[in-house]
Amino acid sequence: MKTITAAFIATISMAVPAAAQDFTEEDIAAAMRFSMSDAAYTMYHEIGHLLVNELGIPVLGKEEDAADALAVLMLLNDDSDDQSYVRLVDAADGWYFKAQQVELSSMSQLGFVSAHSLGIQRAYAMACLMLGKDQEYFGHVGDFYKIDQDTRDSCAYTYEQTNAAWTTLLAPHLVTDEPNAEIEIVYEEPGEGYEIYLRALKDARILEHAAELVTSTYLLPRPIVFRAEMCDEPNAFYSHSGEVIYCYELAEDMAHLYLTDVIYYYPSNEEEVEEEKTVEDEEYVEEEEADAERGGTSAG
Repeated sequence: MKTITAAFIATISMAVPAAAQDFTEEDIAAAMRFSMSDAAYTMYHEIGHLLVNELGIPVLGKEEDAADALAVLMLLNDDSDDQSYVRLVDAADGWYFKAQQVELSSMSQLGFVSAHSLGIQRAYAMACLMLGKDQEYFGHVGDFYKIDQDTRDSCAYTYEQTNAAWTTLLAPHLVTDEPNAEIEIVYEEPGEGYEIYLRALKDARILEHAAELVTSTYLLPRPIVFRAEMCDEPNAFYSHSGEVIYCYELAEDMAHLYLTDVIYYYPSNEEEVEEEKTVEDEEYVEEEEADAERGGTSAG
């Protein structure tokens, strides 16, 4: 980790020199976690495109929205990844904070006819699915996005409808005893300064875990390649040649986003959470004392 931290600070110093000296090792670790969270979500989004095209899945509406929804569902229902909920919150925050950076000189720049929904819409759609799945766990997400209770309740239907739709469409393609096609993992050589992202991707097993999840769940019609490489832009995409490409530049872009925007939200948020936790702890102690006087606990 120290090697990654030193290399990362050197890289950040070139991108945001005025702030780099103020970053702690904890800040760097958080930025890398945030970047890898987005990488996991991005891989699942591109897997959505892969499944639509390779399996002939019909799509009503924008394919990009459908891929977003599947990515969220995969993270919400991935019991093999104990960080999946954290990754999902980070990924939604990525879209939210990216949207805050946009400076518009005209309404035409919003891209109303783009294949993608607006970044802020994507963030809120993700938040709604999270709340629909587990309103208690993701309550802090609803608070941050200022989603009212009626909307949170309606998100339960949105989640159930979305989950049922994808489950139904993918059911004919679930694995059987028939041998499955393999997914090859390829890491191309990164450019100078990007070695840390290659190492982070490997350490977090982002591509490997995604491949294992797909091949253990769906029957693929042909071999697929998951490839990490330089792309000259922060991006990721599915290729009809049977490849999912993740660009090292995207990992860098998200790490920089965390250190230039997201980090300035979280400190105040942590103070609020700590304050809430203190109040909850005090209430818990009072309840325990009352239970002791009654000779038992609320559960017993």
